[in-house]
Amino acid sequence: MVNRRNIEQYNVDSTRILKTSYCSPNIGNADFERLAVDDFNFCQSIQQEELKLLESWVVDNSLDKLKFARQKTSYCYFSAAATLYSPELSDARMSWAKNGILTTVVDDFFDVGGSIEELLNLIQLVEKWDVNEETECCSEHVRIIFSALHHTICEIGESASNCQARHVTAHIIEIWLELLHSAFREAEWVRDSYVPKLNEYMANGLISFALGPIVLPTIYLVGPELSENIVQSGELRDLFKLLSTCGRLLNDVQSFKRESKEGKLNAVSLHMIHTDAATEDDAIKEINRTINLNRRELLRLVLQEEDSVVPRACKDLFWKMCRVLHQFYTKDDGFTSEVMFLAVKDILYKPITRLQS
Repeated sequence: MVNRRNIEQYNVDSTRILKTSYCSPNIGNADFERLAVDDFNFCQSIQQEELKLLESWVVDNSLDKLKFARQKTSYCYFSAAATLYSPELSDARMSWAKNGILTTVVDDFFDVGGSIEELLNLIQLVEKWDVNEETECCSEHVRIIFSALHHTICEIGESASNCQARHVTAHIIEIWLELLHSAFREAEWVRDSYVPKLNEYMANGLISFALGPIVLPTIYLVGPELSENIVQSGELRDLFKLLSTCGRLLNDVQSFKRESKEGKLNAVSLHMIHTDAATEDDAIKEINRTINLNRRELLRLVLQEEDSVVPRACKDLFWKMCRVLHQFYTKDDGFTSEVMFLAVKDILYKPITRLQS
């Protein structure tokens, strides 16, 4: 979005003012504008092709048949394209987007689409992994979701293992299992009308916000080779915790009114129950302060070079995702925001035309 705005506002008639004014006799600003426009439109054409592949993948895996699930393919791909815009990062974008779609499906399944029996069945299938889908799935919904998870995790795991020259599929399965257990815990809280303590809610909510399957497998696909020590390092855990804290709280602030009407608890309502925040405004003010503190600490870790073991290309993913989250939740839930709809349209579908000759 920033790149598009910079190109559209670029002034071809400007002159650089240093100690003396400078203007290249061979290359003018119009040439830079032309190159920038061509590059943007070239990248956009790649993104449009990838989006078509993603839409076909949704149909091929029967995810479009899950009527309880939000169909947000363009939004999930937008977050990938906005974060990983270099043409050569196609595998990383597709991993990011596919896992984003699957986390949305799983979230809706655990929230409204599945019975407790179905939720437990899905978890058990992922724990066993190599199963007969036709005989061990208790419903068609479970079969569709497990099949999509199994095929996609294996596909991404193979690409990531090739990039890393070691097997990493088991780690991706573990990431997904952690999310499923976290989502099931929240489903149990709703079923039992349980009111968790704020720290209990946040510890689980960092996982249930579902950035793990989106961001963590992608770090295997952006270039650097990552040893097991790096993947399990405290630095990487801190990056993920800070990012997920921002995301969970941003989401909860924007979804508070809707979830309150549905009888659901989130960080805002729990602040009002368990702290001195007497009103909604007091709670949101305190939560926004926490978001800002975590965002600054995340940026500090991303920029830190001394004693850092996580490659900068991987750390940048966390910061870029943080920026995407702030864009999605600036004024509303990003999936329903008209501003986000227009942003997706501008980035993925609307080419830049040269306004100046």
